[in-house]
Amino acid sequence: MNHSVLWADIGLLATAVVWGAAFAVLKDTLNTFQPMTLLAVRFALAAMILSMIFIRRVSRMRWVDLKAGFIVGFLLFLGFIAQTYGLVYTTAGKNAFLTTTYVVVVPFMGWVLTRRFPGFHAFLSAGLCIAGVGFLTLGGEGVGGFNKGDALTLLCAVFYSAQLMSIDHYAKRMDPILLAVTQMVAMVVFCGIFAIPFETWPTDISVRGLMGMAYLVLFATVLAFAVQMTAQRHSPPTHVSLILSTESFFGALTGVVFLGERFTGKMTLGAAFVFGAILVAEVLPRWVRQKTETGSVGISK
Repeated sequence: MNHSVLWADIGLLATAVVWGAAFAVLKDTLNTFQPMTLLAVRFALAAMILSMIFIRRVSRMRWVDLKAGFIVGFLLFLGFIAQTYGLVYTTAGKNAFLTTTYVVVVPFMGWVLTRRFPGFHAFLSAGLCIAGVGFLTLGGEGVGGFNKGDALTLLCAVFYSAQLMSIDHYAKRMDPILLAVTQMVAMVVFCGIFAIPFETWPTDISVRGLMGMAYLVLFATVLAFAVQMTAQRHSPPTHVSLILSTESFFGALTGVVFLGERFTGKMTLGAAFVFGAILVAEVLPRWVRQKTETGSVGISK
């Protein structure tokens, strides 16, 4: 394997670990900050840091860039709100796996918008995903039962799918750094609109709460974004999708280790189905296309 690809894959795996751990950190930090306030502060600090790092590119921002960023940012806002409030009522592990179902939703949303048939693999992926969600959320009372947190998390997957579609549209027309910064600014504006009148600033901010916020800003947003952008230049798309999808596994693992969450056997089976659905949705079509182009769809040695 090429050394640049190897290091890119290592960087992507590190990003998946950071994002996975962010589910547990976010749930814990919600004990200090209310949801809208937490998101507003997180993205305000991240936007400022990225703007200082890429000051030359940000200084060339046009009105059309700001408009695109606010459209993408509004969809990101809806996704984060549904995910964050969902995390209040469900476990970090379930939240992590249910969030990744957006990978399965994207092909069908593209079908609706572009009239382009997503392929039969999309239906196989959807079937696996539905089975996985069932095992994850319908496993009985308590931690395994379906609750409003699970419903909100599934809704967030729909919003994230729409956001990815909008990114695909605008990223071809503008600087991706500007798109990232402007959507973060949009997050701050939209979250602030609701946080200022409806939420209160915590009167007693613990060291743990500050450390959680620092992790979300520096590692889960700024650093993870920079590593992902750099790594994706060298790593094949199949590597990217497969490695980043392990975020859900690390999210469940950190929830169990650091928050003491319970992951039953039935929920583990559901997580395996969801992960299988992600593989079918992301890896299978590229693998078939690659083998077709080389004239063989058999197993290579």
